[in-house]
Amino acid sequence: MDLDASRIAVLDVNHGGLTLAEELQSLGYDSFAVDVYGSGKSSDGIRVVKPADATAFDLLVAPVHMAPHRLVGEAVRRGVPVLTHHRLAGLLIEATGRLRGMKSVEVTGTYGKTTSCTLLGKMLQAKGEHVLVHASTGLTFDGRPVGERLSITPANMLLALDSARRAGLHPTACVFEVSLGGCGTADVGAITTLDRDYQIAGGTRRSFTAKMQMVEYRKPGSTIVHQASYMLTGGRDEISFGEGGDLQYAKDRTIEGPLIEGKTIDPSFAPGLDFDSYGDPALCAAAAALRMGASPEAVSAALAGFDGIPGRMKRDLIQGRMLLDNSCSGLSIDGVLRAIEKSSGHTGRRVLVLGEERYNVCDGLDPARAAGIAESWAGEVVLVGDRLRAVNGLHAASLEEGIREALSRTAPGDMIISCVKTWR
Repeated sequence: MDLDASRIAVLDVNHGGLTLAEELQSLGYDSFAVDVYGSGKSSDGIRVVKPADATAFDLLVAPVHMAPHRLVGEAVRRGVPVLTHHRLAGLLIEATGRLRGMKSVEVTGTYGKTTSCTLLGKMLQAKGEHVLVHASTGLTFDGRPVGERLSITPANMLLALDSARRAGLHPTACVFEVSLGGCGTADVGAITTLDRDYQIAGGTRRSFTAKMQMVEYRKPGSTIVHQASYMLTGGRDEISFGEGGDLQYAKDRTIEGPLIEGKTIDPSFAPGLDFDSYGDPALCAAAAALRMGASPEAVSAALAGFDGIPGRMKRDLIQGRMLLDNSCSGLSIDGVLRAIEKSSGHTGRRVLVLGEERYNVCDGLDPARAAGIAESWAGEVVLVGDRLRAVNGLHAASLEEGIREALSRTAPGDMIISCVKTWR
């Protein structure tokens, strides 16, 4: 890896900047990290400076989601190259050989990433691979938890691979959930959703543009999997899923399409699975798995009995109450509204648990919109988090406390709708 730089500044120690700067230093580059948010984080191995002290660099590395920063503007004006965290993470993985001998899939998108990664791991296992899955639900090897749980910022792909190595594991395939784009390591790059666009970087960019890093940084010979309503590469190196695509659902919800040459796959989902929430992520995973060499039978075996993932519109029972669990790190206001809509057919009492836990530092729920939902809710609501303290109602400090309050106000047969943005 030749970055043609004498000194490299890496912005944002909260989202992998320290890891990237340390990796650069281990490869012989003069690098330092910039604490743009004033977090006070430090490192024994790398210099961490305030933005005002970030001088004399000839390459800048910045996360794609970060709001416009003075240092980025200065770098552009001076003609200093700017790399995204995604791009550098991919280059470092390649340079250090961390994926040597392993197949790789990267998964990005607005919704469905975690589901797609989880199911894809199962499908590749059914194919006979030993699979490392790094997703927002945790790090697993052949379906078993391993190592520490990591966020899905690009730099943590390196830490996930290191964790597996330290545990003495030997994956033959890796599945990475990546926030807002791809890093260029993938044999198959999957984009679960492109149609639910939203603003990032302080409103100066769109998430669609960030996700297109999956295409921009792709390695030669790789394949892009995406929704059928888009054409991203215009060539044979893309596979589409959804209505009219290479893989789609028939009217009876079996899976068919040109990708399986006239065959069909019966997913045999568990009864009661919310198909609207899980259908497309399952199809995306199936398309990626088939491209990775899995058979239709392996895909079918992985999908059989699938009943959802905690925190992703999963229905469950808790002390006789129906629980619609939609509390996760990726929760948005639209996700809250979808959960409320899904609960509307319940004839018993419904209690909404709504808010965010205090350690969610990125893209929390819009307080004004959350307050509007709470105020218009016809039933009881339990509000979680400091930013909703001004709203009239019952308050709780955490998701766990909010569920306890909801249980105390319901009886068997009632429903609890759990919509708290949290790291689970």
